[in-house]
Amino acid sequence: MSATDTEPQEFVWGPTLDVAACTDCRVCLDFCQFGAYGMVDDHVRVVAKASCMEGCSHCASMCEAGALTFPTLDELRASKHKG
Repeated sequence: MSATDTEPQEFVWGPTLDVAACTDCRVCLDFCQFGAYGMVDDHVRVVAKASCMEGCSHCASMCEAGALTFPTLDELRASKHKG
């Protein structure tokens, strides 16, 4: 095992995009004021996950395709209490 295999991954709040489900409607891209989304080869993609505002997941509720998921708020809270 390498050192990276044993180290816990840093928690990053932000969207995960199911590219197979995404219809490239651009609702998330148009909604997000923080630049989390961008166009890559004419497809919507998460380009800056860490720029998403912590606790915000409104774009996921606007996604008719259900292509966006976020960590739970409990996971966010737990990440703040580690250390």
